[in-house]
Amino acid sequence: MDVRKHMTARPITIAEDTDFKEAMGIMQRHRIRRLPVVDASGALSGIVAERDLVTAADRYLNSPVEVARIMTRQVVTIGDRAPVTDAAALLIERKIGGLPVTDAAGRLLGIITETDLLKALTALLRQGEPKPRAIPKRASKAKTPARKKAAVEKGRVATARTAKAKAPLKPQQKRARSATANAKRAGKR
Repeated sequence: MDVRKHMTARPITIAEDTDFKEAMGIMQRHRIRRLPVVDASGALSGIVAERDLVTAADRYLNSPVEVARIMTRQVVTIGDRAPVTDAAALLIERKIGGLPVTDAAGRLLGIITETDLLKALTALLRQGEPKPRAIPKRASKAKTPARKKAAVEKGRVATARTAKAKAPLKPQQKRARSATANAKRAGKR
């Protein structure tokens, strides 16, 4: 399994002159945790992670600061034809959450993340499994006309409501019912 089959192609990117607050907004809107930074030709020049932006927010709260100042310049990358296992090994070894995928010229092709690798693992493990059976829906307690007809034909005419009404009451239930009845009578007077 190659990286190109599991990577996110055409990832969201930013330029080096993007303000870190704008980069943080992009991450929040798209629910991502890292942004590759590219130059005008599309070549990867760095990467900025969510934790980098949080640190920058603490340090440069009211100042406009370009992403170029806080991004990681020596980015660990992987080629699009590399095996997925190599990508997973790099993520584990370097303790990072995502790898930009580049071609031989250094242009950004995509990004592969922990989530992408988990999806690949899930797909691989499911290949050998039998197809899951459909889970039957739970029967509702309400009787449909067809179920009522079947119950009548079998001689079971009593419904759940009448069965409860015929069941003997416990002493606590008798007291509760009589107290409720007394309260209702007192309210009518």
